[in-house]
Amino acid sequence: MMQPRPQFQEVMRLARHQAPALLLFSLLTNVLLLASTVYMLQIYDRVLSSGSIDTLLWLTLAVIGAIAVYGLLEHARRMMLGHISQWLDDQLSVPVIERAMEARLAGSSLEAGLKDVGDLRGFIAGDGILTFLDAPWTPVFLAFMWFLHPALGVLGLAGAVLLFCCALANDFLTRRKGQEAAAGLRRSQAAVGQYIDGAETLCSLGMSEPALLRWEQNQQSLTDLQSRIFQRTTVIGSLSRSLRLALQVAVLGLGAYFVLRRELTGGSMIAASILLSRALAPIERSIGAWRSLVNARTARQNLIKLFAATASMQNTGVTLPRPQGRLKLENLHYYAPGTSQALLNGIGFGVEPGQTCGVIGSSGSGKTTLCRLIVGTMRPSLGHVRLDGAEVWNWPSDQLGQHIGYLPQQIELFPGTIAENISRLRDEVDSEAVIAAAQLAGIHEMILRLPNGYRTEVGPHGVKISRGQRQRIALARALFGDPPLIVLDEPNTGLDGEGEVALFNVLQQLKERGRTVVVVTHQTNLLRTADHVVFLRDGSVSMFGPRDEVLGALAGQPKRIPVPAAIRDKIAAFAPANLKAVE
Repeated sequence: MMQPRPQFQEVMRLARHQAPALLLFSLLTNVLLLASTVYMLQIYDRVLSSGSIDTLLWLTLAVIGAIAVYGLLEHARRMMLGHISQWLDDQLSVPVIERAMEARLAGSSLEAGLKDVGDLRGFIAGDGILTFLDAPWTPVFLAFMWFLHPALGVLGLAGAVLLFCCALANDFLTRRKGQEAAAGLRRSQAAVGQYIDGAETLCSLGMSEPALLRWEQNQQSLTDLQSRIFQRTTVIGSLSRSLRLALQVAVLGLGAYFVLRRELTGGSMIAASILLSRALAPIERSIGAWRSLVNARTARQNLIKLFAATASMQNTGVTLPRPQGRLKLENLHYYAPGTSQALLNGIGFGVEPGQTCGVIGSSGSGKTTLCRLIVGTMRPSLGHVRLDGAEVWNWPSDQLGQHIGYLPQQIELFPGTIAENISRLRDEVDSEAVIAAAQLAGIHEMILRLPNGYRTEVGPHGVKISRGQRQRIALARALFGDPPLIVLDEPNTGLDGEGEVALFNVLQQLKERGRTVVVVTHQTNLLRTADHVVFLRDGSVSMFGPRDEVLGALAGQPKRIPVPAAIRDKIAAFAPANLKAVE
């Protein structure tokens, strides 16, 4: 069984445990950067005045050693950040995909995804975080300048404040626009994926040019927004670089003034210039790194919202035994997300093991929503869906999926082989179970005729197979593992005569095996195996009972029960007088 996924806050808390070591390394590397300053100071003030070769030699060796240690510490710091970023990616990628799937099923509009994980990883593994790790040590360099001369310290402090104001201005002018650009880029990438996946529809209907034109217009707006952000950042960056150069000149000029007044040595003047460069470098670099910081901050907020929104969807607890398939719906209500519109209203009925329940109704009556609630992909707004007495929503999804066979209305086959799709993408394919499911679905011979049999690749970039073949492969996937509850939403869509016969045989065999089956259909010929029929109308159960009674009432009393003409005509063929002949 899959282990519980870590929470985002827990992952970040564990990552922050590395902060003390990083801060210590940052302190040591920045202190070692003072070595070149001290070296310059000693060269000008002692070696040149004393002419001592020995002093020059040992001083040079000491500084080279300090620089070597600095290089090792800097390498260790970067390696540590690289490992942290990789660890974050490993810990968050799968949970984020899982949470994003849950949020999508719940109808949430959250846009968090792997891009946010990538933004976090890129910030931590890149130079951006190093800039902000070095920034707190700026006061150390300024204090050293103050030690050389108070006026130089004041000048350095004033320069640091001015550059920091530039960084704040950059954040103020670009934060909101940067968030808009990030959201727009995410939507643009999603649209490209949809266009590529729907290439067949776009090209066959002559929609490719209008679709690309629409995307190009949106992309142009996004490019203009990014251009404005880039211009603002560039202006502020150029201003900050000019300011830093001006401060370099100012500190040299002020230092020379104090040298002339014999308040400062020549070595101290050069050292002050180097110290100012070291002090201002993190602040100046932060302007260029601010974009990655904003992206990382936005990604963190998105992930916090994603994990908070899906926290209640995470189910933990004991492993429940395999159910017999006793299905019970109690006062079931479901409202469209963010609205008070009831898609299902007061649904209540039960299906015992070995029984088949047919669900009929016009389009929009709530049949597909009912299926999704039964299999646990959606949570009821009110009421209960119970499987052997246990609330379906309280089952961990990886456990519940082993006991449910679900054929959705929209068929998706995922990248992989036919065998892997039928086995529900298990790590190890159980050949016997796969073949048993294919034989039950009546597609074993069909699969053997494909180019590579069960090893035939399907999915977005696999072998093109017909809609009917996809439908029957998905049916075999629903039957894999002989689940006690099978929910089929329009299972005969796209099937030919052979497929219809095979489907009917499947329904017959499931009844003989004592499985609980819920079948949603517009074609009442599938109801020949049904024990009960539910007739949905506007999200409510208009009628529920034995098949013959419900179909007879719907076909024989059209004036009392408003039934769409198309459905009434199909039901009439299966009124009780005709059902015996069919059976």
